[in-house]
Amino acid sequence: MVAPAQDARKAVVIGPNGEVYEPNGTGAWVHKLASSTANILVAAGRAGATVDRGDRGADGGPVGGTIVALGEGVVYRLAANGWSAIRLAQHGTAILGAGVRSLAAVGRQLFALDQLTGGEPTRLALAPGNIVAIGAGAKAVVVATEAGVWRLEGGKLVALRSVPAHLRIVSDRWAIADRGAVDLTTTKLTGWPSGVTIGVAAATSDDALVAIGESRAGLELVTLRHGKLERDPLGITGTAVGVVVDRAGRALVALSDGRIALRDQSGWTTTQVTDEPPAEHPGPAPATSP
Repeated sequence: MVAPAQDARKAVVIGPNGEVYEPNGTGAWVHKLASSTANILVAAGRAGATVDRGDRGADGGPVGGTIVALGEGVVYRLAANGWSAIRLAQHGTAILGAGVRSLAAVGRQLFALDQLTGGEPTRLALAPGNIVAIGAGAKAVVVATEAGVWRLEGGKLVALRSVPAHLRIVSDRWAIADRGAVDLTTTKLTGWPSGVTIGVAAATSDDALVAIGESRAGLELVTLRHGKLERDPLGITGTAVGVVVDRAGRALVALSDGRIALRDQSGWTTTQVTDEPPAEHPGPAPATSP
């Protein structure tokens, strides 16, 4: 999983047990924080802007927005000393939204993780049915229930009757169907390239859709922008678990085996995440028995 940043080189990679791999500024992603989550994580994002200059806020998290993650119905927040669970409701299983803004839901209730009321996430709306997916942009929000897809307008959910249900929501603009990508603003379907199976996908800050496709030739980055598909082979095989592309065209792809593929002006390079033990704390040595 990847917690995005406006510069793809500063994105943070999250392992399934809550391992936090942060960029060290020299092209490596290093695990230093001795913290894990009680549940296996399946999604990650940022609650707030995706700017990360390497500075730290009052909670110890990146200034560009607190990193959040989802594991077995529990939403977690990352601080300098590790992960903590976010309380959304007394009962129920949470889901975490996709898109450039992190929202969450429990049952019919939709919450903003970057807006606090009384120290807790703000409830934005109550859906007509249990929310199964969320797509959030900087200004718009789309949610899906078993009965259909809805857009949040002025605090109320308005049905998008022309949008089919059971799509994989990626953002407020994009969703994925078996045959292609659906533009939720126009309901136009753009078909996937022949022989390519689409895996992880994400929206960019300039409203494009990026996805990792897999074919016999290996992995490739598929970009849909202004109705046109672009394909860029990574030159590797594997299983992608996260992708982010920034405005400069830099891209980061995280793979399940710990590899990270990074694209810059010179093309694609691949590195492996590493573990670095925490620094020793000063103080007396442990007591020993006589």
